Amino acid sequence: MKLISLITTEVNLDSLSRICQHDDAILLRQDAVYLCLSPHLSWPVKKLYALQTDLTVRQLQQPDGITAVSAQQWVELCSKATQNILWQK
Repeated sequence: MKLISLITTEVNLDSLSRICQHDDAILLRQDAVYLCLSPHLSWPVKKLYALQTDLTVRQLQQPDGITAVSAQQWVELCSKATQNILWQK
């Protein structure tokens, strides 16, 4: 499993979907948690996570279909992943 971290709302989902496989996961961090407000987005993976502290700081609720994770859970996700990718655009 690859863990792909998004940190911005400027994401090209077509490009992202080209590198994703069925068992990969996406973690929304920093300003990327605002993507939770866009229910029309079609994510290329089934496992979606958002960093709880980033949701809280931005006063966002945990949306359906996205699992909020703590900093410790984030570290666990990273350690389980065979590859960690920071996707910037």
